[in-house]
Amino acid sequence: MTWIDKALDGCPPQVVINDSKTPSGRAHVGSLRGVLIHDALARVARERGLDTTFMYGCDDMDAVDEIPHGTGKQFVEHLGKPLWAAPAPEGLRGDSMAEAYFGEFTGKWFGAADSQVGDTPGPFDALGVQAEFYRMSDVYRSGRLDDVIDTFLQAAADVRQIYLRLSGAERSDDWLPFQPICERCGRIGTTYATDYDGETVAYECRPDLVDWASGCGHRGRISPFGGNGKLPWKLEWAAKWKLFGISIEGAGKDHMAASGSHEVSSALARHVLQCPVPVAVPYEFFTLGGAKMSSSRGIGMNSSGLVEMLPPQLLRYLVLRTQPRRSINFDLDVPSLTKAFVEYERLWRSAAGSDASESQRQLFDVAQAEEGAPIPIVPTVDARFDSVLSLTQQPHMSLFGHVRSIHGDVSEADADWLACKETTAEEFIRVRPDLAGMFRMLNVSEAAEQRSMLDERQHRFLARLAQRLTELSPWEARDIQDAIFDAARDVGIDPKTDAPVVFEAIYGVLFGSQTGPRAGSLLAFLGKRETLTRLG
Repeated sequence: MTWIDKALDGCPPQVVINDSKTPSGRAHVGSLRGVLIHDALARVARERGLDTTFMYGCDDMDAVDEIPHGTGKQFVEHLGKPLWAAPAPEGLRGDSMAEAYFGEFTGKWFGAADSQVGDTPGPFDALGVQAEFYRMSDVYRSGRLDDVIDTFLQAAADVRQIYLRLSGAERSDDWLPFQPICERCGRIGTTYATDYDGETVAYECRPDLVDWASGCGHRGRISPFGGNGKLPWKLEWAAKWKLFGISIEGAGKDHMAASGSHEVSSALARHVLQCPVPVAVPYEFFTLGGAKMSSSRGIGMNSSGLVEMLPPQLLRYLVLRTQPRRSINFDLDVPSLTKAFVEYERLWRSAAGSDASESQRQLFDVAQAEEGAPIPIVPTVDARFDSVLSLTQQPHMSLFGHVRSIHGDVSEADADWLACKETTAEEFIRVRPDLAGMFRMLNVSEAAEQRSMLDERQHRFLARLAQRLTELSPWEARDIQDAIFDAARDVGIDPKTDAPVVFEAIYGVLFGSQTGPRAGSLLAFLGKRETLTRLG
């Protein structure tokens, strides 16, 4: 059984899967892991014939607790307000901060934003993620949570005891589990509620309640219902489970730790709300180059950027091939991208074969952007990404023209997949010109200049290699790699102990560098005529 099968095992015929996002900044790539995990669960559940709903929420009642990256000091006055009450950052669409960041990530625009932006595709659309969206401000204002709010306020002593017992968090005897929106300053992160009489709560907007916002000092009474405030998020989490009848919900490992948020919310669900706890799917972080990412601080690549760069099926594969409990650290460099394409193509061939395992077919299916699509025809042209990247940077060469000159007419499947790699290469060149430039092949005059800088042994090696390759047939990567080693031995170079002498000569005349992609594969893709021209 796969992790998806285990999570769905024993589920009732009606399954509700939930995930949500606090839109406090531009969504970084780590945000995609939860989205794709829940989407994969929903897809397989539907494939099993279960009545499945995948809900994705906008937690726009949460407070603005730091200035979003790149917005400036004008947002200081909005610290402590609900995210729906803060304006959209300059340059972003939407009628609020929450609207702008959530819409950019999901492509879903609520309310007034519909008339402003219309259909604006985001990462969800590109990745084929389909969900039913909701925002918590609507849920609170509709009154759907009023009964749950009343239950928690009536059981405030029990809530305080659960907090203390499970997390060691001690609350004052007058503390109530509710955050009103201050009627004077509009802040929600600075209010302290006390004295529930069944209809209203007393509250104070405290200047020193939190260290990231200052309350105005107002005191008053307000109804806790109809959107006048919110539950603390651990209670809100349990409230969603009860309200929506959620069956499965994953979360990051930090929430799932012992005595952590999930354990507290689970106790609140069982003992106060008396509702079941969904099947938990804990998952580790997804990072690029080991960077710890933060939406509000602008640390790490945002999700839109990564989705624009990678083919959707490759990105889905990179996320879903790894068990949720294991971390993903993907280096956005040429070797890692090349390896990812190779491994995806290997899975593709396996899934298309008659002896594919159920897990291989399942992984390939959930990696596709189009749900339920048949397995596409496997391409036959061997075009490694690093080779495509090199040729894409040659202004005098057409990638497709080059491939046709070697293979003749290519199939539609090969053309589509080659175009996919070329687009990825173009995006990589745009985003990471420093890394892409290392794989830009020299023109003929540049190569001649580099050849003049080689020593006598390297000149003799290249001459002998050209002789061997002239006679080589068929022109295939493994045979070319063997010819490289044989040519080195022919001129007295041990390819094991003196490998730098060999490959620095090849990479020098190709790229003007000491390193490069796997030589045999590159030269096979480059073609015999072009290779011999460059080797001189």
